[in-house]
Amino acid sequence: MTKGQYPTIHRGLGNLTPDLWLRLMNMLSKFEQKDKDETSNGMSGKFIKPFLAKITKAKCIATNRYEYAWIEVSLQNDNTIATVTGGRTSTGSTDEWDYAAINLLEIANTATRGSVGVNLGADDFPSGYALQCLGGGNASSGSEVTPIVLPIVVMNKVGGRATQTVSRFVFANTNETDGTCGLDDLLMTDAVTAPSASTGQAKLFVDNADGDLKVIFADGTTKTIATDT
Repeated sequence: MTKGQYPTIHRGLGNLTPDLWLRLMNMLSKFEQKDKDETSNGMSGKFIKPFLAKITKAKCIATNRYEYAWIEVSLQNDNTIATVTGGRTSTGSTDEWDYAAINLLEIANTATRGSVGVNLGADDFPSGYALQCLGGGNASSGSEVTPIVLPIVVMNKVGGRATQTVSRFVFANTNETDGTCGLDDLLMTDAVTAPSASTGQAKLFVDNADGDLKVIFADGTTKTIATDT
């Protein structure tokens, strides 16, 4: 007997009754179905191959962490993306968050640290900037945001059951930081040896010869902006 063959047993042996054999064959048949998961009609919990998905919305579940609504897409011959008709989606019987995905790289995020090594609490971290959800935009815990760009990710499933509503679809992409530039002051070394001119550049510096703030232009011309008096 090979895969795909599920014979009907008419004679049992002790506790191995024909009814039990029938149940076992039905279980084997469902187990051997190809690439089933709980977002498809078969509602199996079997692992599936990675597929492309477009992120459509993000919901903050903790500081600098989100879950993501998504739809399945495919890559076209001209390198554009098309929604898969009848494809998989995060939308279940309740809403678009039933099978929401999580970004594995966000798991280690905290209020002051990004998992890719960004120190969000550092003194030199720009004021007005914040870690963004994938695609850009941020929200407070429990709130939703539509990303500025709807990114395409490689989606995977790491387990789950037919009745699951916990995020079990996963991808791994880095978050960016963004915000409003609010410059309160400019830090410069006080003082330095006058730099040489560089093509296409103008350089600000505090001259150690007299303590004055100066600029040297690309042609070598040096001008004093403010004197240290």
